[in-house]
Amino acid sequence: MERVADSARLELLQRANACFAGFFRRFSGAPAVDPSEEFHALLRLHETLESVGALLSGPLQIAASNEVCQALDCYRENLVRLRSQLAIMQQSAMAQRESLDHRRDHLQGAKAWCAGSRAIV
Repeated sequence: MERVADSARLELLQRANACFAGFFRRFSGAPAVDPSEEFHALLRLHETLESVGALLSGPLQIAASNEVCQALDCYRENLVRLRSQLAIMQQSAMAQRESLDHRRDHLQGAKAWCAGSRAIV
């Protein structure tokens, strides 16, 4: 029975680590071109975190297999990496917002200039 539980834990942790790997492969060092792609990737990651959180909130046997312990170590390392990656993504989003705010101000100025030019003509 314990072997089945370890197998299920291992499978969940491996899926979670694969989800992290895909996320890091796609978003590390490269801003998202499509905000919805980034949103959906973060949503998948959130769902994965929720699933593993449910596993970890339950009683995790001390006698878990070596494979489960290794998968948990990898998961922990992925969480640390995710924290820094999310900080980078936040900085990128703030820079993008600043750029868009500047562009909006510029476009509003151009719109006012055009409206003023039409009034003169």
